[in-house]
Amino acid sequence: MKRLGFWLVLLVPGLLSAQYSLETSARQKFISGGTIRLHLEAGGYTVTPGDSENIVVICRAHTEEQLRSVRVEIKPTATSADVYVSETPHNNFRATIEVPRHSNLWARLSAGELDIESVEGDKNVEVRAGRIQIDIPHPELYGHREAAVMTGSIQAPAFNVSKGGLFRSFEQQGPGKYQLHAHVMAGEINLRESD
Repeated sequence: MKRLGFWLVLLVPGLLSAQYSLETSARQKFISGGTIRLHLEAGGYTVTPGDSENIVVICRAHTEEQLRSVRVEIKPTATSADVYVSETPHNNFRATIEVPRHSNLWARLSAGELDIESVEGDKNVEVRAGRIQIDIPHPELYGHREAAVMTGSIQAPAFNVSKGGLFRSFEQQGPGKYQLHAHVMAGEINLRESD
């Protein structure tokens, strides 16, 4: 199968809001219901559902030099896509990744914050140091769900779990078809109920 890909060097920043942040974006057509693998270097990321069949990565930084150094690569196949965000600045870097509303997500973040809004599908998410926050609008849609931190806390009101300290985890089996795995070495996991 022909493998499509593109390498985008982020060179065209635009002004964002009164905070004078700079912004640029990359876009790739992708099917609803596929698997998206996110390979993310340090920063703050929000994964949000879109109404189109596209993957859109919007990067923000405070200086043009910081933004120019960021590399975004999106490699789609027929049923999956790999998204790479690398060479991120050491501070004040944020990105929003818009995906089709029905997408299975696999994400690895070296350090920072990963906020996954109401995307419907499997979720396999790991962060070395930082925070994972995942919206769970319909907890009953999840079958096997598990979360673990080596040091930190798990707040999972969607599944009636609250734990803090060292080597904390929970594992449950529910009625749904989706799978949930969340792991942080040092930090926090929040599996929140949402509308």
